[in-house]
This record gives sequence, structure tokens and C-alpha cells, in this order.
Amino acid sequence: MKKLLVLIIFCCYHAASLYAQQTIPLPDADAISFDCYGNNIEVYTKIGPEQYTRQSLQVEEKTRLDNSPNITQIGWNINPHKDTVSRKDFDELPKRFIEVKDLHAIDWDSYVGMPFTMNDSGENKSETDNSTYVLTFLRQDFAVIQPLIYRNGRGANNDCSLSGHTAGSVIANPSTRSEYFVPLILKLREGKKVLLLYNRGVEYMMFPSSGGWQMFEFDKNLNPKEPTIAAKECNDVKSYNLRYFNKKTFYSVQKTETGKYRLFNSFGQDVLKEEYDSIINHYCFTIAKRGNDIDVYNLYNKKLNIGKAKVVKKVDACAAGCIEVLNEEGAYYYDEMGNRLKHPIMGSISICKMVSNWQHNILKKQGNYQMQIYTDEPGSPIEDECYWLSDLLPSDAVTFLDGEKSFFQSENSSLCGDIDVQPEWIRVGRKGKFGIIAYEYKQKKGVKPKLVTKRMDNYQQKIKVYPPVKIVGKTVFPINNDSIIMRPDGLIYFYKDKKVGLFPRDKTPVYDEIKKVTGSFYHIVKNGISGWLDIKTDEEYWE
Repeated sequence: MKKLLVLIIFCCYHAASLYAQQTIPLPDADAISFDCYGNNIEVYTKIGPEQYTRQSLQVEEKTRLDNSPNITQIGWNINPHKDTVSRKDFDELPKRFIEVKDLHAIDWDSYVGMPFTMNDSGENKSETDNSTYVLTFLRQDFAVIQPLIYRNGRGANNDCSLSGHTAGSVIANPSTRSEYFVPLILKLREGKKVLLLYNRGVEYMMFPSSGGWQMFEFDKNLNPKEPTIAAKECNDVKSYNLRYFNKKTFYSVQKTETGKYRLFNSFGQDVLKEEYDSIINHYCFTIAKRGNDIDVYNLYNKKLNIGKAKVVKKVDACAAGCIEVLNEEGAYYYDEMGNRLKHPIMGSISICKMVSNWQHNILKKQGNYQMQIYTDEPGSPIEDECYWLSDLLPSDAVTFLDGEKSFFQSENSSLCGDIDVQPEWIRVGRKGKFGIIAYEYKQKKGVKPKLVTKRMDNYQQKIKVYPPVKIVGKTVFPINNDSIIMRPDGLIYFYKDKKVGLFPRDKTPVYDEIKKVTGSFYHIVKNGISGWLDIKTDEEYWE
């Protein structure tokens, strides 16, 4: 199956006047040569029939902009040579030689939004990974290459972004396993241009010839790919679904002489053109603060319209970049383009089936409450423990904090976002009031279990059965509240005298109302005044 190459060249018009591709001027260059590794780029000036002087071009990392282990500053050296070379000399070397006169003069703006494909007949789409590639210039100083993965009607996997398009009956999804590059322009004689894509070295070169584009991938061979105009459905690829992009790799925060901060790219250019009290780079966002003002920039370094923000937080583990914002209108989620979301779009996770798990059950036998615990560890018999909660009354209403009498937990629970009902804490209702009693489920020293065979889950299994243990709990929250409940957010709400609090943070209820709106921000009413609670910091904001 032939490897397909799709190139989408896209420049954001909103950034065109602010950010230009870095240009290396070589106005006397009549030709350029390079080997298959991209390590030996030379430019030539013609001085006679088939005779040239030459200069070596080295694109390299310069002194780092700061102490970050990721960001590097890109520079170049041009080293002239004293000798002259002939065209015959080129033919004897394992290098590709291209004359400037054969290049086509281009206007980059004319290629905005235009997709290209390589040897794409529209038939026999491959279902193998990395059969098709998309190149997108997200900005003049930033580009990405995304493999398209064809899935023939099946759902996208964890390596696919949320967007996709249909090519015939085949679904094409841009892979999130993308490569990111800094574009460099070699401006040769008559203003003709050659494009280099840099990522810890020059990895690609692109030449606009009169017959179309040529693209060379280094570490491969000297046979170029020849992109042509692609089918319209390729325009459906969403360039901003870049799950594993990290702005810290390409942009560095620098402290100025005034004690403020600016954001610089790999060329040492001030990309925001503004000074802030603090700047923090996250994967797809830059959060910048000046006084009480907060600005948020996306991966294009476009300032997002999120209102007058009081607090901005990055949301982790999303399939696409997301932030939660508390502004003058309330609390909202926003995506990388500044659009409001109902909720974050979470990515898929991988879990292991062979993990330990625990089952807790509250039982009532002959008027006595018991806690039965099953522990199932891979490769070992199930352990069956029973604890008699001896201080509870037969008339008590006994449940876990979420109101249930059974709780399952495994080593995957935290990965899956399951709440921990804290089975050591038991909700006890007594005479219409509620409190919390804590128990320690611990076997006595030297006790050996009895190994029995028992039918569980339709299987005969060997089980280690421990003798019952009598335990007494400790009251951690008095039984004098009107209600106690752990909600799906994992917080323990308690109600008393028509007010509500959060245990164990509060010992007495403090709010008239409290309601979750986003992961961090809860709408509250306190003494009749509306406001917001940042549940992660316990800070309150008033309207």
C-alpha cells in the first residue's frame, strides 16, 4: 500500500500581522544542496558556466532562553568556503542539487486553507496507522504534522482526536500522536523561498517548483514526495485537536528588568507583545495575570474572549484542551478556541483487569450490624472478613456516606473517576438525626483464616474466612444533624437548621445554598448573599 501524504497549509489570519515565519536571507543563492540526513545543507552562488562558490548553512540550538530543560532557541550560522565547485562535482556526491531558477515564486497567503495530497487516487484507503499525514501551519512560527488513521467504520482509538472526516466509506481521524515544528524560510535569489521544518534539527524541506510541490523527509532518502491538490473532505480536519501539544516546549517565560514577565518563542521573539505580573504555560494555554486582570492565550497565542475572569484553571485529562473560568457571569468551561462547553470532553483511559479489589457490605443479622469485607488479589484466594459493629443499636439506620449499603473499589477506581465513599466512615441515623462513626477494620494478631471452598459469582472459589471481630467505633461527627450525604462529587454535605455545610471542612453549616457548577466552582448563598466557592482552595468570591 502506497503511503499517502496530505498537506493542509493553514495560517491564522488573526495572527498574520503579528507573527512572521523566521526568514534566513540568502539573496545571492542560485542553488541549494543537501544530503539525506539534512546535516549538510549548502547554498551556491554562480560565478561562471557551471562554476559556483559555496556556503554551509547550519541551523542549530543556541543558548537556552531560561533554565527550562525543554525550550531551545534556534539560530543559524553561514560559513563561506574558499574553494569553488562545478556542477560535475555535485553529480558525484550523495546529495540532492536544486537550482533556484527551477523554483516557483509563491505567495504564502495564496495557500491559506488549501489541502494537498500525495499519490491519492481516492481508492484503497489503508486501515494501517500512519498511512496519511496532514501538515498544518497553525501560525507562521508553528506547524504540526498529524498522521491520519483510517478505521473503516470503527470507532477512533485513544490516538485519534475528536475530529474526523469520511473519505468514501472510510473514517479518517487525525492522530493525537503528532509532531510539532518551527518553520524556517530560506529566502533565495529573486525572493524565491525554501521551507525548513525544525524540531531539534531540520526534519523536512519543501520546495515550490513550477510543476508543483516537492517535500523531502530527512533520515529517509532523497526521493521527494509530490503533493497535489486534495479532495474537499480533507478540509474537515480540525487543526486545534492536539491533545499532546505542550506550549512549554516552544515558548519560554522570561523575567524582565522591571520584574515583569514576557513570553518568547524559539527565535527570542516577544510573542504576546505585553508584559504581565505572572505568566504560566500549560499544555494548550498560556495564563497571564496583570493586577486583577487575567488573559488566556491558546496554542496559537490568540487571546481568548472569556469575559473579565476572576479565576482560571486548566482542566486535566481532557481529550481536547479545556479550562474552567470564573468570570462576572458565572463559572464556565471553555475550549481552545474560546467556546463555552457544557462539560470537559474527557479522553479514554487504559486500565488493567488484573488488579486488587475490595467489596464492603453492611449487613444486619439478628439485630446486630456487621461489616463484611471481601478482598480479591490476583493469584491469591479471596479473603472474607467480618466485623461486628458492636456500638450500633438495632434501631439505627446504618449506611455508607452515599446512602448505600454496598461499596466496590479496585485499584482502577481512581483512574475511572469513581468516588471513594470512605468505608471506614459509617453514616448513622438515630432518632431522626444523623452523624458519622469511624471504624478500624483490623484483624487480631496471630489469627489464621480457615480455607474453604465457596460458590461466588457462579464459580467455586477458595476463600480464606476469618473469624468475626468485635469492634467499637469513634464518633467523628455528632449524631445531631438533619441529614448527611456524600454526593457524586465526593463531598460530604450535612444539613442542619435549614443550612448546609461541607464535612470535615465545616463543623457547623455555613451556607443557605451550595450547588456544583464546574469541577472547581460552586455557586453559594451565604447569609442571603450570592457568590462562588473555589472548592480546591476554599476561597469565596462575592457577586
